[in-house]
Amino acid sequence: MTDTRADVLIRPATEPELRHLPDWAMSGPVTTVAFERFGGEVDARNYRPEWTWVAERDGRIVGHALWWGQSDASRPATLDLLAADPELSAPEVVGAALIRAGVDAFGAGPALEFNVDVAPGWADDPGAVAAVRWREAAAHGGGLSRTTERISFARSSTDPRPPRSTRLRFVEAPDERFHELFAQVATGTLDAHTLDMVASEGVQALADDDLAFYRSLPGKREAWRVAELLDGTTVGFIIPTRTAYDASISYLGVLPDHRGHGYVHDLLAEMVHVHHDDGQDRIVGTTDAANVPMRNAFARASFSVTRVRIVHAQAGDGAEGDAAGLA
Repeated sequence: MTDTRADVLIRPATEPELRHLPDWAMSGPVTTVAFERFGGEVDARNYRPEWTWVAERDGRIVGHALWWGQSDASRPATLDLLAADPELSAPEVVGAALIRAGVDAFGAGPALEFNVDVAPGWADDPGAVAAVRWREAAAHGGGLSRTTERISFARSSTDPRPPRSTRLRFVEAPDERFHELFAQVATGTLDAHTLDMVASEGVQALADDDLAFYRSLPGKREAWRVAELLDGTTVGFIIPTRTAYDASISYLGVLPDHRGHGYVHDLLAEMVHVHHDDGQDRIVGTTDAANVPMRNAFARASFSVTRVRIVHAQAGDGAEGDAAGLA
């Protein structure tokens, strides 16, 4: 247990506290956990009391940090919800203590992340700006020091499908080949996670981390494909997998020598067809706000912007959980 100040106690939640989060924890300008799935997540042990931290003052809960993980995992992966009682004068102080308590308790492992989801026009809403800013201060104070703004997209099977490529073919390949490709696409990337990982640990560590991370996601490993020209020249690769809830444009990469020729559209179109042909109605994807080519590709493939995701992560390692489009 950790004290933030003399009058606030940070501790793990009890089962009843987890199941009955206060109204202020489940509302506000920052997107919170969908009520209709919350109970199922608790039942499936994606949310657990030992992964949920509360701030208590005078016997009353004044803050929550709700972490999510796979049902068979020994530690969580992402902080889904950080909330504070509106009466708190310094929510960033309590929030930082809640995050730090979890980070310290969960121990070594893949980098932990805190995803803050807001509406696309959040920067014009003073309430949303305030909610984002105190959570950013809390994340940095709690040890999640790398912040990236990402744009989330989605499409459904009723949206027009982009035409499939006539200049590329898509072939299966072993893990060793994808490991090589993860390293190769790092050159000249616009992806913030990739740049950070290469700078701190090197390109081979990046490839190790990426391969392990995408292998761990839900979805079919046999759907991974290497993209080739008709003469056999490798252009890039695609990794269509899943989030916990939807089919996902998890990763696509174009090799440095082949960028600038629009292959991102061919790769994304193939992933759309793979998922819809597999019976998936909804497909989601996320890319860094700075990655303009990937954002344009999503728009051209009839994806719509659904939210902005501000990702706070431990710096230096760990893959991000949504699409890492490298155009």
